Amino acid sequence: MDTTFMQDSHRYQQLQKQYDLLVKSNKDLLDSIYYAESVQRGILPNERHFKRLFDNYFVIYRPQGIIGGDLYWIGGKGTKRFFAVGDCTGHGVSGAILSVMAVSFLNYIVLGKDFSDVGDVLNELDKKWIETFHQGTEFDYNNDWLEIGICSFDTETRELQFAGAYDNLYIVQNDVFAEVLGNKFPVGGWQLEKDRHYRTHHFTVKPDTMIYLGTDGFKDQFGYLTQKRFGSKRLKTTLAQLHKLPVLEQREVLENQFDTWKGIEPQTDDMCILGIRL
Repeated sequence: MDTTFMQDSHRYQQLQKQYDLLVKSNKDLLDSIYYAESVQRGILPNERHFKRLFDNYFVIYRPQGIIGGDLYWIGGKGTKRFFAVGDCTGHGVSGAILSVMAVSFLNYIVLGKDFSDVGDVLNELDKKWIETFHQGTEFDYNNDWLEIGICSFDTETRELQFAGAYDNLYIVQNDVFAEVLGNKFPVGGWQLEKDRHYRTHHFTVKPDTMIYLGTDGFKDQFGYLTQKRFGSKRLKTTLAQLHKLPVLEQREVLENQFDTWKGIEPQTDDMCILGIRL
């Protein structure tokens, strides 16, 4: 038998084994990630949770991959309704793990403790976040962080509170669009501020006021035709124009605009927008 043929056949068999191992490893990895997706989706609020607290709302949630670091959260306590949107560092598995941790902390802090201002909720969240990653020395410190906006709405007094960590609030009341700025530092990360304290903004809102919280995934999306980001100015203009529409129609318009802008361009980042009519 030809020696060259035998050598080629052996090489082929070795390559086939390596290929089969790669296919199996990839399948096992994808199976794990898809299972993690079902876990993450189960932790995030679903329609049943929303309908207990809010009559009119929409959520757009699109991880860059199968799972991601964006999150949305809601909770109720007495006459107050809480809602938040956050963006953890990283994408994929690492971002998803951080998002699950953030949801767990929010449940513990908001539902398990008493705070009069949502800014104090972020103060406590920041403390818990830093403690989680600080292993005793500065060399062991991890600078993962969370950008988040959180609101509370009192159904009796109609007081709306907002606090943001590198996140802003969009509000449309009486056809007037306004942006409320959060603090310019995140939850966690390297604490460079001498006195890190999150400010609480207080408003009294009238019926039919539209509130939006979101991560930067929508405005940072590159357009296929323009090769430019969608931009915060364009997003704010869009929200101001569509706020009177029923909430589900608003979601449809935003999703269509995002898809049209993106075209065949890859999704730039995780993306989440929460809209609630109070």
